[in-house]
Amino acid sequence: MKSIIGFFSRNRIRKKLILYSIVTTMIMGIGLFFTYNNARMLATGMDAIFSNNKYLSDLSNSVTNLHSILENFLSTNHSDSLKDYYKFSGELRMTGEAMSQRRDSAESGLLLKDIGNMIITYLDSADAAVAAKRGRDIESYISHYTEASEVFEYINTNINKLTLNQFDENTKGYTMISGRVNLIQALNLIIIIGIIVFNMIFIIRMTYKITEPIIGLSKAANQISKGNLEVNQVTVHSDDEIGIMANAFNRMAESIREQMKAIKEAAELEAKYKEQEMQYLLMKNHLRETELYALQSQINPHFIFNTLNAGAQLAMFEDADRTYHYIQCFSNLFRYNLRSLDNPVTLSDEIENIDNYINLLKVRYTDRIMYRCEVDENVTSVQMPCMILQPLIENAFIHGISSLESGGIITLRVKGVNGNVVIEVEDNGVGMSPEKIRKVLSDTDENLPGMETSTGHTTGIGTKNVIKRLNNFFNKQDIVDITSKQPGGTKVTITIPKS
Repeated sequence: MKSIIGFFSRNRIRKKLILYSIVTTMIMGIGLFFTYNNARMLATGMDAIFSNNKYLSDLSNSVTNLHSILENFLSTNHSDSLKDYYKFSGELRMTGEAMSQRRDSAESGLLLKDIGNMIITYLDSADAAVAAKRGRDIESYISHYTEASEVFEYINTNINKLTLNQFDENTKGYTMISGRVNLIQALNLIIIIGIIVFNMIFIIRMTYKITEPIIGLSKAANQISKGNLEVNQVTVHSDDEIGIMANAFNRMAESIREQMKAIKEAAELEAKYKEQEMQYLLMKNHLRETELYALQSQINPHFIFNTLNAGAQLAMFEDADRTYHYIQCFSNLFRYNLRSLDNPVTLSDEIENIDNYINLLKVRYTDRIMYRCEVDENVTSVQMPCMILQPLIENAFIHGISSLESGGIITLRVKGVNGNVVIEVEDNGVGMSPEKIRKVLSDTDENLPGMETSTGHTTGIGTKNVIKRLNNFFNKQDIVDITSKQPGGTKVTITIPKS
C-alpha cells in the first residue's frame, strides 16, 4: 500500500490521467450498463409477445392441417392419409393435454385451457370416425365426423377469440414498452451529452495545465538550439513532474552558458570530426548499397516474377503439370533472389531454394546431373546470410560437372558437429587447381576469370563474395574451406555456429 501511495506521489501527472480515465470509464460503464439492461428487458417483452402470437398461429395451423388430413382419409380411404393422421393426431393430443392441465387463472389462460379440452374432444371424435371408416360403418363415421367438425369450428372460434385477447394484451404491453423506449432514449441522450461535456471540460483544463509550461519550455529550448543562450528562465507554478523538468531545464541552461565559452573551440573541432565521420559512414553505406543493387540488377525482378506466375497459372489451367512445376520452381527461385541480401534467412530456406534450382537443372539436362541431399533437419533452423548455397551449387555445376557427358553428381550435406553446423557442397567434376583455391580463399580482390561471373549464374554472386558475407555475418574468419582433386571433384565446407 505504501509503495502505491509513493508511486502516485512521484508521478502526479500520471495520477491525474489515471483518475480521469477511471472516472470517465465508470460513467460510461454505468451508462452502457443501464442501456444494456433496459434493452434486454425490452427484448424480453417483445420476445414474449412474438412467442404468444406464434404459439397460437402454430396451434391453429396444426388443427386445420389435421382436419384436412381427416377429411382426405374419410373421402379417399388412402393409407398414406391414415399414417399422416396418426402421426399428427398424436402430436396434437400431447399439445391438448398440456394445455388442459394449465393452472392460469387469467382470462387468456382459461381460454387456452378450454381450447385444450376441445382439442381432446375433437381428437376423440376424429379417432371414432376413423375407426368407423375402417370398419365400413358409414352412419357411425358420418356422425362422428360431424361432431368432430363442430368441435373444430369451436376450436377455431376460441383460438380467434384468444388471439383478439392476446392482441389487446400485446397492445397494452407494446404501449408500455414504447413509453420505456422513449424514456431510455431520453436518458441515453442525457448520459451521452453529460459524458461529452464532462470530457471536453476536463480535457481542455488538463490540456491547458499540461501544455502551457511545456510550450514555455519548448520556446526556451528552441532559442537555445538557435544559439541564444540568454533566454529567460521558464517559470512553472506546479509542483509536479513538469515543474521538476522546468527547474532542471533552467539549471541546464545556466550550466550551458557557463561552460560554452570554455569548450567552444573544442566543440568546433569535434563537430568537424563528426561531420567527416558521418560523411565517411554515408559514403561507406552508399557503396554497400551500390554493391548489393549491382548484384541484384542482373534480374528485372518484378516483371519477370509476375510473368512467371502468370505462365505457371496458365500451365495449371491447361493441365500441363510438368510445365507448371517447372515454371513454379523458376518463379520461386526468382522470388528468393528478390530478397534483400542484408536480411538473414534460415538454412532451411536456403535448402528449399536449392531444391528449386536443381529441379530446373534436371528439366534442362535430364540424366546428365544427379543431386543428393543429406540433411539433418535438427540443425536447419540456424540463421545465415541470404544467397549462400546457390552460388556454390552453381559453381559445382558450371565449373565442375557441366563438361561431363553423364554421371555428374552434386551432393549437399548438412550435419551438426561439436556445437557447429557443417555444410558441404561436393561434386565429382574436373576439380580446381591449388592456385585457384588460394585465390578464392584469400582476402585480396584478385579477379578469377570464368569463376566469379559466368554467364550460367543466375545471381552474379561469386564464391569470394559468399566468403566475405559469411565472415562479416558471423564476425569470424576461416568459415569456408575448399578441397579438390583434378580430376575427382571439389568439396566446399562451411562451418558455422549453431547459435
